[in-house]
Amino acid sequence: MKQIFTLIFLALTTIAGFSQDTIRIAQPALQHEMTPEELLRKGEIGRGFVETEPPAGPVRNVPEYDRMQGALVRYPFGIPISLIKEMALDITVTTVVASNSQKNTVISQYVANGVDTSHCNFLIAQSDSYWTRDYGPWFESDSSNQIGIVDFPYNRPRPNDDEIPKLMAAMLGIPWFGMNVITAGGNYMTDGFGIGAATDLVWNENPSQTPAQIDEKMNKYLGITNFQVVPDPNLSSTIDHIDCWAKFLTPDRILIRKVLTSDPEYNALESAAAYWASQTCSFGYNYKVFRVQTPQDQPYSNSVILNNKVLVPFMNSPWDDSAKAVYEAAMPGYEVIGFIGNPSTPWVSTDALHCRVMGIADIGLLHIRHIPLAGNQPCETAYPINADIIASSHQPVIADSVLIHYRVNSGSFNLVSMQQTSANHYQGFIPKQPAGSVVEYYLSAADESGRRETMPLIGASDPYRFNTVYTNLAAVPDTLWFLTREDCTLGKITQLRNYLSTALSLNLVQQNGSLPWYVDSMSVATLPYLINPGNSVAIRVKMTLPINCAPGILYEVDSLKYTTATGDQYVIIMVNSDLLAGINDQRPAPKLGNNYPNPFSNATTIPVIITRRSHVTLEILDICGVKITTLLNGVVEPGSTAVTWNGNDRNGNKLPSGIYLYRLTGENQTSTKRLVLMSPIGK
Repeated sequence: MKQIFTLIFLALTTIAGFSQDTIRIAQPALQHEMTPEELLRKGEIGRGFVETEPPAGPVRNVPEYDRMQGALVRYPFGIPISLIKEMALDITVTTVVASNSQKNTVISQYVANGVDTSHCNFLIAQSDSYWTRDYGPWFESDSSNQIGIVDFPYNRPRPNDDEIPKLMAAMLGIPWFGMNVITAGGNYMTDGFGIGAATDLVWNENPSQTPAQIDEKMNKYLGITNFQVVPDPNLSSTIDHIDCWAKFLTPDRILIRKVLTSDPEYNALESAAAYWASQTCSFGYNYKVFRVQTPQDQPYSNSVILNNKVLVPFMNSPWDDSAKAVYEAAMPGYEVIGFIGNPSTPWVSTDALHCRVMGIADIGLLHIRHIPLAGNQPCETAYPINADIIASSHQPVIADSVLIHYRVNSGSFNLVSMQQTSANHYQGFIPKQPAGSVVEYYLSAADESGRRETMPLIGASDPYRFNTVYTNLAAVPDTLWFLTREDCTLGKITQLRNYLSTALSLNLVQQNGSLPWYVDSMSVATLPYLINPGNSVAIRVKMTLPINCAPGILYEVDSLKYTTATGDQYVIIMVNSDLLAGINDQRPAPKLGNNYPNPFSNATTIPVIITRRSHVTLEILDICGVKITTLLNGVVEPGSTAVTWNGNDRNGNKLPSGIYLYRLTGENQTSTKRLVLMSPIGK
């Protein structure tokens, strides 16, 4: 009997010596699926959930491939510390721990494994499991560009997990919104442009709501205008989450797993791939579908995108290298890194890396919203690029930082400034390019919080791309210069040539302005006229002369419009203003283009038009008219000239912020305009 009491005493003493963490680990582990005990408690899911008013619209749901400031994981871990070490190189890893004791334990493990603890913080809170993707926060941006969290009833009776998004909102100091749609993060993805996707599990888990009512909630709380609810092609799965077989990689690319033809799920997965290939992405064309081979149901689609890295679950399988190659082909410029799961918590086909890591959006997100040009674009005109620059930091966007980076036929990138046209909206133009060119471009911007962003996020490594083609009759030349009396009396000729593969009808030629020019003759007698491929119509334009007058360098602009079945195009007419002196009572003052950008910090461009060979000077003056520096002084040939000023005086010293003048002098005429220099702080 004494021995029995001794054994009991030793057992109790041993248990008392265990840490709280040890007892927690010794408890029966939860599964990704509901346990039998949890199935009996399904009625608790969503009970007591209080739905809030939605964010002030319009709302944008932040996608996984937007800029992330961190990632959410939970201890005890379901991921290898090597993965945490990799993430902490670039972002802040937030670890959910139950107590300060657990926090200290985790810090010790991080230090022992070389994790940069300066990039780690902790949320002390009770939790039930490590599936942070499933119960973690979803991020949105509202009408005031405030980043907030949208929460939902977690589709497991795990009340501690269900509270984590609310605690994260408090930790980040951002708003929290409750959306009463039972779901899980693994069964949801968004493209950031209003498209969301889930399997029909979301309908099954919300029997009290119709699909239309769920769509309405997704729209109000997340800005989803096209909620794609699809069947789960993983027929044997008990999870039915979309991240087990599909993943949005960019707004126009989706990854879908592929199996052998003998696999029972082959037909369903092929149907899913064909469905997505037939759907229109937010950029206006069909999705580009990439397939990753998973012959043993490897969970390669269950990956995480964190800024310029893709973290992929590897299975120590011969197919790992193939999966890496698919990601690299689909996402040029991204670093693709594979991770083997812990032996105690291995990756499985329905539960891998994505399920156990949740990205935390940058709460000061600098978002460039742009629908890119794609496919074939007309070579006859410049290419307008429009974008909204949205700074959730609430710091001003730096005006001269909004740029188009473009290149033609794989050449060097050129820069074009975008001008603010209203509120957050900016516009710029890529110059027109010859037919057959391949134009690639991306956008960049910065705000005064110090953030700099590109779109796409990876920038020059994977730019947007379009081809230039003829879509109408091409005017050769497309500008007629009337510089002398002889030009006016003899006329100037443009050829409207058909470079298309089909015939095109020239329907109308008409004046588009008020200058005294006229069509003297055409190579065809009547319009409309059908122009066959390779043929052209010649048009001679002449100018009515008033009186003889002294030559000058100024010009007036007009245009000839020609109309075909595909639309209107224009031939520009440039006229030496001196030739119009008899029409104008007074000779117009010299003209300069408006400098851009204005105001500017680093450099500004001053357009100058020279219509005849002459000596000109371009000077910078202070507001009192004192010359500061000379930008141009010499004989210049006719044409357009773009002169750049960097804000320095003649000695190379940076000038203080203020108003300055730029003055063009030539042929005894002068034109002066103002510009604004905004030197960087401290200059």
